Amino acid sequence: MEAIDQLYWWVLIIAGFGTFIYMMFSDAFDMFEGWFNPAVILSFLALGAGIGLILNALAHVSPVIGLAVALVGSLALTTLLYLFVLLPLSNAEESIGLTDEALVGRVGRLTVPIPEGGYGEVMIETVTGSLLKTAQSMDGTSISADHRVIIIEVKSNIAIVMTYDEPTIREEK
Repeated sequence: MEAIDQLYWWVLIIAGFGTFIYMMFSDAFDMFEGWFNPAVILSFLALGAGIGLILNALAHVSPVIGLAVALVGSLALTTLLYLFVLLPLSNAEESIGLTDEALVGRVGRLTVPIPEGGYGEVMIETVTGSLLKTAQSMDGTSISADHRVIIIEVKSNIAIVMTYDEPTIREEK
């Protein structure tokens, strides 16, 4: 086995082990963004080592040419991976749940009554299911559990609510 093949194998093993470690502790690496993301660097190393091994085994090219082709090929594939997979995934929503801003103006019903100056619980029904949120009366008065409420704002993960009287259409006489 040539020295360049040993180098490729070591880089491939280290990149594979590094990818495993990164998968286990990826939250600790949130400070790295863009091209310095460990997923991008590790994929560059693994793809380069893989391309180099394949070129040495099948094409029988000079080690210098094989290394150059491996680096260029790895750069091209890593760029495609970053632009078409990693970048869209990093910009995607993490959850299908509603943000606090999206809750403002939504109507829900109390599951736990709100005592005077205290907290209760409001349930908001959405297309994806029901959402329970701690609730507090806007003016500090009590609201019984049989009332529907509207969310006025969300402060510190607590929905500020007021009673909601559903509009009705009356027949005029």
